[in-house]
Amino acid sequence: MADKRLTATPEQPVFDERNYAMLLRPIGQMLDKLRIDSFEVRPDEDGFVIRDKTRNRAQLTPRERAFLAELQGSHTASMARADALRLAAGVFEWHLTSVDIERFEREGRERRRVGDQTPDSDSVAHVLRVVGNILDQKGGQMASLLKDEKVVAVEYDLPGGRMAAEEYDVPMLYDFWVRMYMKRTARSADAGLPS
Repeated sequence: MADKRLTATPEQPVFDERNYAMLLRPIGQMLDKLRIDSFEVRPDEDGFVIRDKTRNRAQLTPRERAFLAELQGSHTASMARADALRLAAGVFEWHLTSVDIERFEREGRERRRVGDQTPDSDSVAHVLRVVGNILDQKGGQMASLLKDEKVVAVEYDLPGGRMAAEEYDVPMLYDFWVRMYMKRTARSADAGLPS
């Protein structure tokens, strides 16, 4: 996904191509659902490639097997075959297309609408949304994102072609989130909208 472009279909609206906060949050929602908190995310030509980095992984959980079966049913045969070959080699890695990301976002939006709760600042979805917001503010184009239990490392290209790399710990990302929330609340109050 060299230019963060996601193509739209008549029934599938396109994400804003310059909004990593919106692109990464549904990926985080999916990882939260699978209970994976150590992983790598890389953009590719079709969307993103996700690799589970859980230590000492012996096999897939039933939840992960069901997820992969559902995902493979919506992918092209060649993409599903490539993912299956990596899995057979013991690498839990899979592709997410724009259609997958849109679906995860719709499912997450519905859960947020039904459950009127405060966001979990430690959730993977929340962490990835904050990192996406940081990338958006810097005008960066993500090259890779690696998260372990306590740290998120992101590499990205800046306008002008320079590569940058940064690491964030969870408390630091929480501070970024508080600032994001305060700005959004202030904008909503200025516009007379609910936050």
